[in-house]
Amino acid sequence: MLDLNGLRFHYQQKGSGPDIILVHAVTSNMSVWLFSNIMDVLAKDFHVTAYDMRGHGASDAPASGYTSADMAEDLRGLHLALNLGPAIIVGHSYGAVVATHAAVLYPAMVRGLILSDPYFPGLADLEPNLADMEGWRDVRAALVAGGAELGPDIDFTRLFQVVADLTPEQKQHFSQTMGESSLRWLLQLPRLAKTTCGRDVFAPAGLTADRLRGIQQPLVALYDEHTSFGATRAFLQDSVANITIETVPGARHLAPLQSTDAFSQLVQKHGRRISQMGAGPPAQPALEAMGAP
Repeated sequence: MLDLNGLRFHYQQKGSGPDIILVHAVTSNMSVWLFSNIMDVLAKDFHVTAYDMRGHGASDAPASGYTSADMAEDLRGLHLALNLGPAIIVGHSYGAVVATHAAVLYPAMVRGLILSDPYFPGLADLEPNLADMEGWRDVRAALVAGGAELGPDIDFTRLFQVVADLTPEQKQHFSQTMGESSLRWLLQLPRLAKTTCGRDVFAPAGLTADRLRGIQQPLVALYDEHTSFGATRAFLQDSVANITIETVPGARHLAPLQSTDAFSQLVQKHGRRISQMGAGPPAQPALEAMGAP
């Protein structure tokens, strides 16, 4: 556990070599990297750090502060406290937004980015049919079939409260419909019901299209074969100077779990490539820009 600005964060580390940091999706936690064995695979080449974002896993859940800018500041604090070098940051879904925001705000901290199926709130106009995403449709359908009330639009604030209010019978129905693993995921959500997380994660928080265009670090976008974010992928392809885009076969937004081997191999391949680009420790002015003493 690590204390950062009055909050406790849960993290684990493994391996040696260049630093790589794993940032999970909102409503997930760092166990996604552990149980899928991705952390072990990467530890063959890297010093790997995984952590639970605020409000997730074993980290504290404050009432507010869940925008990508807030969580990028958490990532910066973790990076400094653990005395890590310039790091490759791997982010899945909203974790990819956090990773990208950290690269924009604290460029000396980030050697490169590997993003898994990212959707950016600052590009929301490109993806007007977000509620059609398969994962959301499945969860919504299972909850509604069990008697919960969810509107047609994606509303995480409402989702968190609905899950907090589920009866034992409704939980059993969800388990029978979606499976025990999905129920375990669902039961993490009530602790977020009294926070601003559901609203914050859809705020651009300054990560605009222009700031995305200005990214200078190597960026790898691993889009799932069945991604819902084709327009975002096209924007990144056309707008970011130093970008590589690959497809993760068989995945539907949850590549670390749905296509674990292919995802791990892609992250390992591009991590090795980025780490060999010759980026050394930043000069002192860059360290000062990172907030180091």
